[in-house]
Amino acid sequence: MELSICIPIYNQNVTPLVNELRAQALRADCQFEILLMDDASTRYKEANSRLCELEGVRFIGLEKNVGRSVIRNKLADEAFYDYLLFMDCDVLPYSPDFLEKYIQMEGHDVVVGGYRYEEQPISDAYTLRWKYGKKREERSAATRNRRPNDSFSTFNFLIKKSIFKQVRFDESLKGYGHEDTFFGISLKEAGVKVTHIDNPLLHLGYDNSAVFLEKSRNSVHNLWAIYGKVADRDGFADSVKLLRYYRSLERSGLVSLCATLFTYADKVLQYNLLGKSPYLFLFDLYKLGTLCVCSSH
Repeated sequence: MELSICIPIYNQNVTPLVNELRAQALRADCQFEILLMDDASTRYKEANSRLCELEGVRFIGLEKNVGRSVIRNKLADEAFYDYLLFMDCDVLPYSPDFLEKYIQMEGHDVVVGGYRYEEQPISDAYTLRWKYGKKREERSAATRNRRPNDSFSTFNFLIKKSIFKQVRFDESLKGYGHEDTFFGISLKEAGVKVTHIDNPLLHLGYDNSAVFLEKSRNSVHNLWAIYGKVADRDGFADSVKLLRYYRSLERSGLVSLCATLFTYADKVLQYNLLGKSPYLFLFDLYKLGTLCVCSSH
């Protein structure tokens, strides 16, 4: 396999990640490059840029922050090889044969490896993001393969470059959230098979609860924007749990009431979600309320 490992960077020191990936690639004896693209970071830029001194590593620094979708499209355009392995920058391979497992999947169109989280959060301030990751994202390949396109994630996936040329990330989506949802649906519409395997990356640099809650609000706005533009709205709604709940409220004529109730419950919900023992059920309600408010404007 000829492999371009594509890593978008924002304010993260990727030296340990690059060193581990490079060591694994050399052991696997495959043709590879590690392509780093920095999205106008304010930290670690010098340390990361020096990694291009290593054989097989390229570094590209962007002068202006372009966001999650645009930078992944740029990485694909810059990549040399026929297979693209995308991953986030705040990660480490969970196993010493991480790359080898992907190399063994040569011939598949799209392969998703999955998440892994540590057994405890960094501190109480990070509990919401950690709990969400542990309970909702850290799932086996068998579970994810039941609805393979619905379980797509940009966090850790392999794709043929020829496929990526057909299905790119939607650059109209800004900020955090659901660009991977839309990408998974676009792959499905293009008839591209997505295969899930147990080959996780360890997620290390996740956000504190306040930042994650703000990003989650932005992701709901992105979801509503996607919902307004997809051709098959019914099919898309069926693939996203939050939209399935919203449609139930819509059929019952309760969206406006839910939006009103949410304006009163917002602070109470945040009190729990930003605390040390957040309930994911309340997090779901928070996102549903945000979506109802979105649809009312």
